[in-house]
Amino acid sequence: MRILLTAIGKRVQLIKHLKKINYVVGVDSGDLAPAKFFVDSFFKVPPCNDKEYVNVILSICKNEKIDMLIPLYEKEFLILDSNRHKFKEVGTFLLLSDSSVLEICNDKWNTFNFFKENNINTPKTYLLEEIKENQNITISYPVIIKPRDGMGSRGIFYANNRDELLHTISSLSGYIIQEKVEGTEYTLDIFCDFDGQVISIVPRQRLEVRAGEVSKSKAVKDIRLIDVALNLVNKLNSSKGYKAIGPMNIQCIVDKNGEIKFIEINPRFGGGVPLSFEAGVDYGQILCDLISGKKIEPFIGGFEELTMLRFDDAVYIK
Repeated sequence: MRILLTAIGKRVQLIKHLKKINYVVGVDSGDLAPAKFFVDSFFKVPPCNDKEYVNVILSICKNEKIDMLIPLYEKEFLILDSNRHKFKEVGTFLLLSDSSVLEICNDKWNTFNFFKENNINTPKTYLLEEIKENQNITISYPVIIKPRDGMGSRGIFYANNRDELLHTISSLSGYIIQEKVEGTEYTLDIFCDFDGQVISIVPRQRLEVRAGEVSKSKAVKDIRLIDVALNLVNKLNSSKGYKAIGPMNIQCIVDKNGEIKFIEINPRFGGGVPLSFEAGVDYGQILCDLISGKKIEPFIGGFEELTMLRFDDAVYIK
């Protein structure tokens, strides 16, 4: 199968895994993306907000006979989704959840409201504008100040009291304020088939995080985490005909009282997903089976407990 990955950046481990049985084409808006040296073919493309972006990607899909397009950058998701039919016309399947799911996941305020409406435990969250208008709202500190459409650790601030909060948000817009939960952090790697059925769930304990991306992680067979994640995705699917398709990663924290509190949903491959590959979930083969129309039986919990220790490597160019 021929796969196109967008915004490949440093996603070398993901590319190496998919290349085992697939031809992988990569694109990026920059010439200095390290992962360009690991794909089978690379193309430099305009930024996703450029008016020609979709046409360029379509052209690559057509010329390279791409079977499956897998976007990795949140800000392009809705753009690509709105052109899903165009990719289908050139024989390319867009591996991306429905637009309604994307609207929930790409906006952290929408995610919070989805959690609350479905009785999914989550930290108390406020709109920045709400706090600016009513500075007497009772808030439990410390808090995290996040962009509504943020990714990783970019643009995140912390406040330990009211004065710090008001000072920090004075010049901000488009943010949420979320009560900070202390505890053990987990990322749940999930994959759904084209009908939204969950095929696999791998909970990864985040042992160490650097610049918003996990550097040390452990795959754990925590049945409670698996069950609540399955329940969450089922609610995401059942609500108003939404459908989760392909990869997603869900962030949660288990606090000191053992309560699981969900933080966010990302409808894409997470940076630490290579651990799930090595633990036994062969995403490359799953993608091939899906495109060929083969029915895949769920193997939730069918993985090995394994620890991943990541390190930096380098590519040298002249």
